[in-house]
Amino acid sequence: MRMTRLLGVCFALLLASAAFGQNFDHAQYFPKATPGQKKSDPVKGVFRIDGNSKEIQFLGKGSAPAVSIKMDNIKSILYERTAKPRYAEGLLIAWPLLFTKSKSHYLTIQYNDEKEGSQYAIIRLDKSNYRDSLASIEAGTGKQVQRSEES
Repeated sequence: MRMTRLLGVCFALLLASAAFGQNFDHAQYFPKATPGQKKSDPVKGVFRIDGNSKEIQFLGKGSAPAVSIKMDNIKSILYERTAKPRYAEGLLIAWPLLFTKSKSHYLTIQYNDEKEGSQYAIIRLDKSNYRDSLASIEAGTGKQVQRSEES
């Protein structure tokens, strides 16, 4: 009885926070490369899930969003966790770091754009808030996030 009540309160709080919007700091957005350019530099900023306007946005250093996606236009959402060995840190700082890996959390959103058709956005999430952002995006969009984790 107490457990179901606690779960109900947690679910209600999650829905309420998704309805008003949440900001997730320390994110990076990877814009599409322009023609003649191999890859573009990531944009640092805030990943925002806005329940009022039914949009997912990435806000860079300026006031205008770098990307804005309507939740109704989202086709699929993919979360990937990657791991990479820390060779340079192990050689330069301390040898025990040779046996550790740095982990990165990426969110790929595939969506339909009225002007350009099928598009995608790649966002790197921070390690401190990626779980909260995944829960918020599932609650806000009603779509399940596909997970692909590399060990």
